Amino acid sequence: YQSYELFSLFRALGDVLEIGPFYGYTPFMLRQHSSSYTVLEGDDPAVYPLEPLYKRHSITLHYVDFFEVFGPTRTATHKLSVPDSSCDTILCWETMEHFNFNPVKFVRELHRVLKPGGRAHITVPNKASFQSITALLLGRGEKSLIDKFFKFENYESNGKKAFYGFHWREYSVPELSHLFTNSGFKVQSCGSIVAFHNHGKIGIGRQFARSLSQIGTSIFPRYGTNVYLTAVK
Repeated sequence: YQSYELFSLFRALGDVLEIGPFYGYTPFMLRQHSSSYTVLEGDDPAVYPLEPLYKRHSITLHYVDFFEVFGPTRTATHKLSVPDSSCDTILCWETMEHFNFNPVKFVRELHRVLKPGGRAHITVPNKASFQSITALLLGRGEKSLIDKFFKFENYESNGKKAFYGFHWREYSVPELSHLFTNSGFKVQSCGSIVAFHNHGKIGIGRQFARSLSQIGTSIFPRYGTNVYLTAVK
């Protein structure tokens, strides 16, 4: 909801393309505000139970192997199966950090499929957040990150040993803005916000850390937990 309000999405959105909602509820919340709604999703078993819901809400679902399309493969086309200038609104929230390939061609494709004046709304984890900086300084969680590679080395998705849950590349505010500007977009807004997972009851230590993060971000706006961007074609 914080992102909905940030991007002013409770309005007429036209033809919407959302990339990578996974098992999120965004398409179902925004379908009523759109003329059409298309979802591009990685082919992962976690998404399969949503297929009847997408159909019921007249949401078009296409499975895409983004690595095969944009990665360093012989069959890479660097093209989404979406017509030129066909979308009024593009959403890609907490997804680009999972791409294990050069993102330039992907962002250029977002520009291609947007109508003139159309908007792309992006969010990613902030590489330069207070949490990330603190973790690096204190050496917190370094081994657990590597342990995840071993944990999911044999994870199978659509017949491939591939796990899409890793964060291969996060972005700072200047990085994300520069990526979209150099891909032909006009960046309307870009900054950071503070958002936390709802863990229900949390300890005093975590509450204190969250409060410090919120205070610090109000003083130094670029160090929030997540980066947001609105780019216009």
